[in-house]
Amino acid sequence: MSEAKVREVSRHSEVVQHTPSATRSAGATHPGYRREQNEDAYWADEEKGIWVVADGLGGHHAGEIASQTVVEEIQQCASTDRHYERALQRAHALLLGDEHSTANMGSTAVVLAEEGDYYHIYWVGDSRAYLWTPGDKNGELSQLTSDHSYVQMLMDSGAINSEEAATHPNRHVITRCIGGSTNPKLEVDRVSHRWSSGQKLLLCSDGLSSEVPNEKINRIIAENPNNHQIVELLINAALDAGGKDNITVQIIEAPAIAPPPSFSQESHSRTAQNETNGDSQSNRSWRPLLVLLAACGAIAALAGGIFQLF
Repeated sequence: MSEAKVREVSRHSEVVQHTPSATRSAGATHPGYRREQNEDAYWADEEKGIWVVADGLGGHHAGEIASQTVVEEIQQCASTDRHYERALQRAHALLLGDEHSTANMGSTAVVLAEEGDYYHIYWVGDSRAYLWTPGDKNGELSQLTSDHSYVQMLMDSGAINSEEAATHPNRHVITRCIGGSTNPKLEVDRVSHRWSSGQKLLLCSDGLSSEVPNEKINRIIAENPNNHQIVELLINAALDAGGKDNITVQIIEAPAIAPPPSFSQESHSRTAQNETNGDSQSNRSWRPLLVLLAACGAIAALAGGIFQLF
């Protein structure tokens, strides 16, 4: 059987998993062409406003255990206190205390949690969150997370640029993960933003982000309004690029309550600032006249006082 035929069979051999009763989101995972098992895991609950992607590390069943531990802690947290940073830290403690764990057993994770028309992203490692905003042509894709990785450290220091990072021999080396170390403390990064109408969030493992350029990801999202189709096309793009790793993707669109982009908090702040500046300029233009009137009033009052004296 030819390599092209093997890839075609493999592409459709994995059942695409969709979130039950999902209306705003879709997700799927694929083992890729090079890995014997899928160490990625993902979960979503639209009603509770929570999505997670976890990428297990360690090989064999270690990675599967690690990523599933992360997902289970997020699931439990969604039904209790909704403190997702603590949930990731609990997963870290569980993996460190697992009698079957090894130094290489760990997981990356990226979590999306909604709160009204705001959302919070929590992450550890190099699983990513991207925000797509509609606009001219294909809109704009921006990365919301910053990888906890060796090449990201090199980029932050200015030692290499993004083009060099894409081909760096140590580009898959991460500097922080859930489990996978003897450090009992886990630092979880977080960013928070307000949804704008028409926006979409992409959560993914590095099986997508390391294989498919941002420009292609952006174009696929822009040209396909159906979330399930976006997920399928993104996974296929990663497979066509080689499918060297497990691939997991979730796409989530803004809720109906989200304000239109023109009324975002940032633009509202700029408008308020412009109005303040306009008022200040208006006040400055009237100031000379007010000074003149005050001076005339003072002269008149003084003249009146002198007249009475005499």
